[in-house]
Amino acid sequence: MTRTKLKRIEKANELPNVFKIGTVSKENVLGDFFKSTGPITLEIGCGHGDYSVELGKRFPDRNFIGMDIKGARIYNGAMNAIDKKLNNVAFIIGRAEKLGEVFGTNTIEEIYIPFPDPHVRRTSERRRLVSPGFLKLYKEILVDDGTVHFKTDNEGLFDYALKVISEFGCGILFQTKDLYESKKEEDRSEIKTKYEEHYIRVKRKICYVQFKF
Repeated sequence: MTRTKLKRIEKANELPNVFKIGTVSKENVLGDFFKSTGPITLEIGCGHGDYSVELGKRFPDRNFIGMDIKGARIYNGAMNAIDKKLNNVAFIIGRAEKLGEVFGTNTIEEIYIPFPDPHVRRTSERRRLVSPGFLKLYKEILVDDGTVHFKTDNEGLFDYALKVISEFGCGILFQTKDLYESKKEEDRSEIKTKYEEHYIRVKRKICYVQFKF
């Protein structure tokens, strides 16, 4: 690990809008940080927090949490939120497998999963953020009629996601294998992460599905 990354991780732990799993109350998720009791949107594998920050700007009456294991990336997103004075955006350093330790039942209104690691090997299937094990976690923490937004440039992972979603009995609200050629009025699906902007430049198609349990 480079010295720069180590410094960012150290600095991330000092920021007022960054938390570790053990410091978050499951009964009142970041209630001491957020200024309102608005509904919560969770971005899993948030990286630099592109969705959390952009959505925080667009919807000041809602609260947004970005979660990722990589503190160096979270540092960038957290600083971006601070620079924009977004008191409704926070970040948690931790693995998605620990969601049940952070969020109680029926506490999250929507989940965004933008461009996760596809874990292409079959032996790594359970680590895919759209595997049955993770869907069970999402169903537990989402409110009734809560929704999940999933985006990827990996068509194989997308086909796998559609299969798991169907077998799980979820209802698909919208799906496409070419988001920017599809006419979708709900513009939140068109927020672009840094990775996504690169994928679009190299002519990769963006797959997207919105579903609920």
